[in-house]
Amino acid sequence: MDVATLRDLRLRVQGLRAPFDASASDVVRRFVAVQAQEFVPSQWGLAARVPHDRRPGAASVAAAIDDGEILRTHVLRPTWHFLHRDDARWVLELSAERVHRANAMYYRQTGLEGADVARAMDLVAAVLEGGHRTRAEITAALEGGGLPKAGLGFTYVMLHAELERVAISGANVGKQRTYAAFDERVPPAPPKPRDEALAELAARYLAARGPATDRDFAAWSGFTLGDTRQAFADAADRAGAHGGRIEHVDVDGVTHRLDAEAVAAASDRSNVGDGAQATGVDLLQAYDEYIMGYAAPRAYLLPDGLDAVHAEFPLHALMIDGVMSGRWAPVVEAKRVRVRLVPWRGFTAREQRGVAASVAELEAFFGLPAAVEVERD
Repeated sequence: MDVATLRDLRLRVQGLRAPFDASASDVVRRFVAVQAQEFVPSQWGLAARVPHDRRPGAASVAAAIDDGEILRTHVLRPTWHFLHRDDARWVLELSAERVHRANAMYYRQTGLEGADVARAMDLVAAVLEGGHRTRAEITAALEGGGLPKAGLGFTYVMLHAELERVAISGANVGKQRTYAAFDERVPPAPPKPRDEALAELAARYLAARGPATDRDFAAWSGFTLGDTRQAFADAADRAGAHGGRIEHVDVDGVTHRLDAEAVAAASDRSNVGDGAQATGVDLLQAYDEYIMGYAAPRAYLLPDGLDAVHAEFPLHALMIDGVMSGRWAPVVEAKRVRVRLVPWRGFTAREQRGVAASVAELEAFFGLPAAVEVERD
C-alpha cells in the first residue's frame, strides 16, 4: 500500500468521506475518545462526520453535551477528550493510573499531596451533590473548606477529581462550563478486567482510525508499546466482540494494522457525497482525530518540503485530499462568523469550489452568515 492509499482509507474509515454516523454522539461512541481541547472547533469535528441530511448545528451538539450524552473530561493523556456516557466509566478506570503518573510532578508543584488529596476530593464531591457547579463555585467551596486552590492548583484538583470518577462535565450555564457529579452523568457498569478493556480500546481504535501502527495507538492511548502489542494480540483473539478481523498491511516498509471489516465497509461507500467531500477539501480542527489519532511526525498529511506541522492557535488545519495545505480559523461573532483562511499555495478551480462548500457547511453549523478573509502565509 502506498501513502496515497493510506490517506484515502483513513479519510473513509474516519467518516470524512461519505459520512455515516447518525449523530454527534454516535461519532463519539464509534471513536471511543475524541480529543477536545478546543471546545467549539471540536464540536464542529463531530458534526462534520454526520451526513448532510442529518448534520447537527452547533446548538444541537451543545445540547448533547448539556444532556450528558457526550461528556468532556481528561482521559488517556492529560488532555481533554469527548467520551460517550456509556464508555466514560471503563475508559477512565483503564487510563486513570497512567494519567495520574503523568500528572505527578504537577500534583507536587501545586501541593496536591498527602491528606490534602482526600480532603480536596471530599470537598469537590460535597459541592457537586447540590448540582452542576461552575469553576468559581467549586473554588469557593475549596476555599471555604480551608483548601484554597486557584489557577494551576484548581486545574489539578479537578483533573484528579475527574480521574477518580468524582467529577465530570456538566451542563453549560450561559457561556460558563460546569462540573457535575460523575455518578449522576455516567450510568453504572461493572468494572472490566484491564486486559479486556485494553483489547476493546485497541479494537475500536482500529475500527475508527485504521490502518495504523503500534506507535500510533501507543501515542494516542498513552499506553506503552508493550501494552499496545498485547492489546492488539488480545483484540485479534476476540475478533467480533468489539471489531472485525485484524489484518496487516505494509506501507513504505512499516507494518500497519487494520480492521478488515471497517476498511471494506468504508471502501464500499463509492458515493463521497457533495460539497466539500466531493472536492476533497476539509476544514479540520487542529486536534482532529485524522491528525491526533496517529503518532508524530504524521508524514501522511504533510505536503512536499514540510517535515513537521505544529499547532498555531487559533488556526486549524485546511486539508486538501488529506494533505495539509493551509490553516484556517472560525471567529464567531454576534451576527456572523468570520472564516480566516491562510492557504499555503494557490488552489485549483476544483479546490476553490471545495473551500466554498466547506465555508457553506460552517455557515449551516453556526447558523450565521460567513465572511471569508484570505491571508497569505
